[in-house]
Amino acid sequence: MNRINLRISVACIFLILFPGCGASVNYHLNSGGHRVRTGIEKFVNGPVKKYPGKKAALVTNHSGYDFDLRQNVQLLRDKGVAVSFILAPEHGIYGYKNDIDYHPVTFDRNINCYIYNLLGINRNTLRYLVQQTDIVIFDIQDMGMRCYTYITNLKDIMDAMDGLDRELIVLDRPNPVGFLGMDGSYLEPRFTTRYVSAFPAPFLYDMTIGEAARYYRGEFRPKVKLKVIPMGRYSRGMLFNETRLPWIPPSPNLPTYESSIVYTAIVLMEGINLSLGRGTTKPFEYIGAPWIEPVSFCKMLEDLKLENFRFKPVYFKPTFSKYENMRCGGAQIFYTGGKFSPTEAAYRIIGAIMKRYPYYAQWVRFGPYYDIDGLAGTDRFRVFIQAGKPWEEFKKEIAPGLKAYKKKRRKYLIY
Repeated sequence: MNRINLRISVACIFLILFPGCGASVNYHLNSGGHRVRTGIEKFVNGPVKKYPGKKAALVTNHSGYDFDLRQNVQLLRDKGVAVSFILAPEHGIYGYKNDIDYHPVTFDRNINCYIYNLLGINRNTLRYLVQQTDIVIFDIQDMGMRCYTYITNLKDIMDAMDGLDRELIVLDRPNPVGFLGMDGSYLEPRFTTRYVSAFPAPFLYDMTIGEAARYYRGEFRPKVKLKVIPMGRYSRGMLFNETRLPWIPPSPNLPTYESSIVYTAIVLMEGINLSLGRGTTKPFEYIGAPWIEPVSFCKMLEDLKLENFRFKPVYFKPTFSKYENMRCGGAQIFYTGGKFSPTEAAYRIIGAIMKRYPYYAQWVRFGPYYDIDGLAGTDRFRVFIQAGKPWEEFKKEIAPGLKAYKKKRRKYLIY
C-alpha cells in the first residue's frame, strides 16, 4: 500500500472544529509512523522556563501552531515570554496573500502586536528591530527547498543577528520532502537573488529548518548565538503524514501534502511560459498553456516514462497569474508514490516541451536574466537543455557541488 495516505476522517474534522468533544486527535488514518512533537511543543514544556519576561520577536506565520492547533503566540505568552512584535514571511501572518505585499508594517488586533513584513523591510531595519529584543524565536513550517522563501527568511534573520548579543531560538519542524534526499545544483554565487535563490545549498537541501540554522551558523555566521529546539520522535526521511501532525498549507498554492510533493518538480517550470495551475483548484498539479492540445501533450509526457508520475489530459482557466482568464490545455499530474529526483523530472519535462513546441515555449526573462537560472541555482540547467544534452550529463556536471555540500552538512544534522 502506498505510504502517502492523506485522507482525514469525518470524526477528525469534528474534533478539529470542536476540540473539547474528544480526548485525542488523529489527523491521518492508516498513515503509519508515530506522533512527532514539534519544537514549539518541546520548548513550552521545558526550556521556556529560562525566559520569563524576556522581550521577544517572533518569526512566524499561519503555520505556527502546535498539534492541538494552539497558536505559538499565545503559547509563548502564557509561559511568560513577552512577544513584542512578529516578523512575517511571504504570504503574510495568515498565509492567504498570493501577490507579494511590500507594506512594511501593520497592527493586528487579534494578536495585539505589530506585524513587520520581511519582504517589506530592508536589512538595516531588520537589524534595528532585532536589537530592540532580548531573543528572537523562529517558528515556521519550511518546505526543504532553496526556492521556498522561508529559508531565505531564516538566512536574513541570521545575517541581521550576526555579532549581536541576542539569542536566536529556532523551533524545529519536519521537512515534508526530506524523504527525497538532496537534489539539484548547489547555488552558484553569481545566481544569488534576494528571495528564491539566497540560501547557499542545493535545490533540495535535505535538512529540517533547525538543521539548516546549524549549518548556516557553522559555515557562514559563527557569531550568531543559536539555540535549536529539536523535535521529539522525529526520524530522518519521514513522510509528513507519518508524523501524524495536521497539514497546514505552508502557502496558498500548496493545499495538500501531495501537491507539495509534485511542487518540488513543477516549480522549476516557473522558468518557462507555462501555467502551473495558479488560480485554479489544482495549483502545481495542472500545467499547460493556450497553445497546448492536452491529449497529445499527455502522450508526450507519458512517453518520458517518469515512473513516479502519471498524466491526464485537462483544460483549465486560471483566475490569476499566467494566462489569466484564458483557456489552457495541458495535463493534470498525479504522483504515484516513491522517491524521485525533482530536478530530473523537471529537466526531462522542460526539455520535451522546448523540443515539441519550439515556436511557442520560451524561457522567462527579467531584463538580461533568465528566471530559471535563479530557480535552478545555475545557468547550466538551461544551457544543457538548449543544447539537447541528456539528463545524465547535467547530473554528472553538478555532482561535485553536491558531494562537497554533503560533506559539510553532515556535522550539523540532528536526526
